[in-house]
Amino acid sequence: MTLPYRRASRSALPLVIAAALLASCSSTPPGQSSPPAAASGSGSGSAAAKGLVIGHSYQNLQNQFFSDELAAERALAQERGHQVIDVQANNNPAKQLDDVNSLIARKVDVLAIDAVDPAAIQPALDAAEQAGIPVISLIAEPKGGKADALIYLDSVKDGANGCQLIVDGLGGTGKVVILTGPLQILAAKQRADGCRKTLQAKPGIKIVAEVNTDYSLRDAEQKMTDVLQAHPEVDAVFGGNDDIALGAIRALDSAGQKPADKVIVGVDGTKAALQAICDGEMTATLATFPKAEALLVMDTVEKIASKQAFEAKVLFPAVKVDKSNLSDRAVEAGVSLSGCGGGGTSGSASATPTS
Repeated sequence: MTLPYRRASRSALPLVIAAALLASCSSTPPGQSSPPAAASGSGSGSAAAKGLVIGHSYQNLQNQFFSDELAAERALAQERGHQVIDVQANNNPAKQLDDVNSLIARKVDVLAIDAVDPAAIQPALDAAEQAGIPVISLIAEPKGGKADALIYLDSVKDGANGCQLIVDGLGGTGKVVILTGPLQILAAKQRADGCRKTLQAKPGIKIVAEVNTDYSLRDAEQKMTDVLQAHPEVDAVFGGNDDIALGAIRALDSAGQKPADKVIVGVDGTKAALQAICDGEMTATLATFPKAEALLVMDTVEKIASKQAFEAKVLFPAVKVDKSNLSDRAVEAGVSLSGCGGGGTSGSASATPTS
């Protein structure tokens, strides 16, 4: 049976994300349950199905964004009476297929999949369809198979926007390092492609190194250390995710260089990245906020399970976060930062989606 849906217009998407972000920030005192209208964050409320078992296949839970998202999902699931079963592929498409098949065998009610490789995930989607289990695809659209809902990123644009911030911060002149993630992850490749194209269009910008990492802070620190040995004078770093940018900051510190003197931009909007912006070590991040994505996933799961109308395709836009709007963005992300001195702006006009 075809599940009902309605497609979201692009003009409505910032409102969708804004509602999710605001809802994710409202906290419930320990020991108290949320009012029914607030439980879903977007209106599914008491009409949503209860006691669902949600299977979520992650790329890699060593990635701080995914780790934070899982923590938010678990909290939402507990609040709403559901269960989350999580597995991680360790960036391995073959392992992800095995993981999804395991979740199918456990007869989960809905699957959420952060595909390592959107082309390689098709057999898992086919197996889920045969088992009658709805699928929410995250980050990138699968190249084949059926996904009932898609919550996706424009990773090329996010990379381009991130590196435009570097161009602006350098005044159009400087030496830049691109640190990206594993090439088998489409979003990592697309972010690097978008960044590279933006930088190459500026004659005053020189890309001195472009290096792949495993998306972890530790590997990024080591790779950036190697880069600095060959190119000790760099002006900026683009990190394909926030962990990579934070690893580059550590390497610069160890090399006796001040990160605050560089332009360093990441992607994701993790708490650690927001704190680094607060501390003046990181310039900006293109944020999609783990808690906001968890809320979108949970709302969509409930609507699918209860056969309510849901957004079949939602662009999850990144928002620029820097010192000028940090306080407001931290509130929307649902995180507390130390030592920032309340330097953010009021309202939300200063950080409209960049996608």
